[in-house]
Amino acid sequence: MTIVNKYYKGFVLIVVFIVTAVALNLLDPIAQDLAYHRFSDCREFLGIPYFMDVVSNIPFLIIGFMGIRLARKVYRKQTMAYFLMTFMLFVGVFFTGIGSAVYHYTPNNFALIFDRLPMTLVFTAFFATIIYDYVDKRVGSWAFYTLLVVGIYSIFYWYYTEITGAGDLRLYAFIQFFPILAVPLILIFYKNSQLYTKQLLYVFGAYALAKICEHYDAYIFEYFRVISGHTIKHLLSAVAVYFIFLIYKKRMTI
Repeated sequence: MTIVNKYYKGFVLIVVFIVTAVALNLLDPIAQDLAYHRFSDCREFLGIPYFMDVVSNIPFLIIGFMGIRLARKVYRKQTMAYFLMTFMLFVGVFFTGIGSAVYHYTPNNFALIFDRLPMTLVFTAFFATIIYDYVDKRVGSWAFYTLLVVGIYSIFYWYYTEITGAGDLRLYAFIQFFPILAVPLILIFYKNSQLYTKQLLYVFGAYALAKICEHYDAYIFEYFRVISGHTIKHLLSAVAVYFIFLIYKKRMTI
């Protein structure tokens, strides 16, 4: 019974991983919908098209810079793997601010690479950190290096398939959305009051609201006229990233 109790949690997570991967593989390739590049707020200001969607990325630059500075302290107190997760995550946040601004200045599939690539660094590093802290340090370190490589590959694989006429977003979708399935299970199976479960709920809550606003981009802009759902999505995503920053800051005191 002791052996079962020790390994069943990891077994369940592995099963969820396999089922999710197989399910996505059974789907037909998912090409990038070109309607994705059409945003409701097209207003230009100071010669910058889609001005609000461009400048609403500034918070990512600020939080990314704060996180990179925090990573210097992590380097002195934590393992090399944990430092790399922290550093890579906030480098990703910083360059998300730049890449997203570039993309929104000229929305197209090629520019989308500069938006999605740094976001992938954020997703993979943060998910690996949760595994590292809640499940097992060695598993978290292994997950970080593996997911980082697969995540970067998923972006270039997607773009290659787009330019060859058979766009396939499935691997990128897996990298982005599998953690949404796995993290709740991790929090249920590996309860630890000394860590940051409450803050994680804030992160996912803000991110969920951001995705809702993104989906209703045009409706929100039509209602408010001064701000679009996509701009609000950027701001709420920045709130989620700030909560992540607070998690790493708190982690330094544990």
